[in-house]
Amino acid sequence: MYHPFSVPDTIKTAWYLLRRNFSVVAIYSIIGFLVIGLMGFAFYFVLNSNIEASIGIIVVLFVISFVFLGFIKLIFQLIDREYYDFDFADIVPRFKMMFSYLLLLIIVSTLSVFVTHAIESLEKGLAQSILGILVWAFFQFFFLFYFPICACFIVDDSSGPFESVMQSLKLIRGNFIKYFLLFLIIEAMVFIGTATVIGMLFVIPFVNIILVVAYRKLIYSHQDIDDDLSETK
Repeated sequence: MYHPFSVPDTIKTAWYLLRRNFSVVAIYSIIGFLVIGLMGFAFYFVLNSNIEASIGIIVVLFVISFVFLGFIKLIFQLIDREYYDFDFADIVPRFKMMFSYLLLLIIVSTLSVFVTHAIESLEKGLAQSILGILVWAFFQFFFLFYFPICACFIVDDSSGPFESVMQSLKLIRGNFIKYFLLFLIIEAMVFIGTATVIGMLFVIPFVNIILVVAYRKLIYSHQDIDDDLSETK
């Protein structure tokens, strides 16, 4: 039957998905952490000049984005694996996905830096402090609240950067309070889990699974489509 978006059901489904595919998720997560960690470590100790450091940052950003989008694709494939099989090629991010994701990331980050510097150039005082806090809170909220859904649209619907933002705003509308509650739960999990390396290895993949499941359930709730995976025991 039809399932409206539900926070408990989303977490339950994400947990079921993780348990059922724990080995696949764990292997991908460990390899991803190792690749990013070793690359960052190598660049930190090998690159000396500013130009080399800039190139290293770009490469690391590209690799992190590749691993992240690949993980999202993997979760979508695991959700749908009861309907069809998939192989390694099915979880490799396409060029358009990488371009759209990185372009959106760069645009929002650049806008954040530009607005922040503009506020810093104002006369020091209470107004400047309040504006600075509001701008910081706005961009942090966008990155943590809307950006994951934008990434899901980019991967699942091949959306462009601006299109994904509009789709995310429309998708969450009507379920804002529920999604905000899920957001608070996720933030609490991240705060607790990142205290240790083991916690990071578990919490970060699980949080991303929750976000992908939330995206899929929000899509279903808008389309009045039954979500078979939500019928898990």
